[in-house]
Amino acid sequence: MKVTLAEYSGFCFGVSNALKKIKNSNSNAYILGKLIHNNEVVDELKRKGFKFTENIAEIGKGPVIISAHGVSDSITKEIKEKGLEIIDTTCPLVKNVHKITKELEKQGYRIIIFGDKEHTEVKGIIGNLNSPIVISSISEIRNIPKGKYALVSQTTQDVLKFKEISDKLKEKISDLVIKDTICSATKSRQEKSKELAKKVGLMIVIGSRHSANTKRLAEICSKIVETKHIENESGLKEEWFSGKQHIGVTAGASTPDYIIKRVVEIIKAK
Repeated sequence: MKVTLAEYSGFCFGVSNALKKIKNSNSNAYILGKLIHNNEVVDELKRKGFKFTENIAEIGKGPVIISAHGVSDSITKEIKEKGLEIIDTTCPLVKNVHKITKELEKQGYRIIIFGDKEHTEVKGIIGNLNSPIVISSISEIRNIPKGKYALVSQTTQDVLKFKEISDKLKEKISDLVIKDTICSATKSRQEKSKELAKKVGLMIVIGSRHSANTKRLAEICSKIVETKHIENESGLKEEWFSGKQHIGVTAGASTPDYIIKRVVEIIKAK
C-alpha cells in the first residue's frame, strides 16, 4: 500500500520551542494549563515530575511555565505578584496577536477575533481587551453592530474561512482593519494537506481531539476525500483500508514525529 506523508506534518516552531525551553527545568515546575495539546507528550512530562494546574492559587513555589498558547497580561501579573519565577513558552506569533490587538484597541478599534471562544489562545487574547467579539462562523457577522472594527484570527484557524469572513465584513463595515494573524506554518500545513487529499483514496489526520489545528485539518481534508482523525496508531481500523491503494497522512502541530512514524509504518505493513 502506498503511503504519502504531507509536508509540514508534526511539530511547528512554537511547539518545538516550548519543549526546548522547559527541557532543563526542575521537577518543581508547574505548567499552567497544557503545554501543548498532545496526551502522550503531557503524560511524559508528568512522569518527569512536571505538575499541571489550571489554578494559580494551587502553586506554592517553583517556576510557572506558561504554555505555547499564551495567557493574558493579568495572569502574568498575578504570577509575578506571588513572587514566582515565570518560564514563558508562548509562541512568538501568538505574542504578536496580543501586541496587534492591544495597539488597535488603543487606536479606537473594537477587536473581532475569528476563533474558538473556549480555546486557551483566544482566552489569552480577549483577556487583554475591553469588549472584543469572538466569532467562529460567517453567520455570526449579522449580529455585529455598526462601528469601527479590526479583525484578527486565532493563529491556527482555517485560511479559507478567514478570507470568507474578511470579505463579508468588508461588505458590512466601512471602517475596518484586517490583520491576517494565521501563522505561516498553519497555512503551509493546510495547503499541503489539501494538495495530498486530492491525490489519495483516504486521509489519516493524526493529533489530539483537543488540538484546534488538527481538528481544522480533518475538516479541510474531509471536504475533499474520506478522512479519519486519530490520536495515535491505536485508533487505526482495518476496514478503513479495504480497496484503498494510496493513503495520505498529515498531522497537527502538537503531534511528535515518533507517533507519525508509528502510524505510517503500521499502514505500510497492511
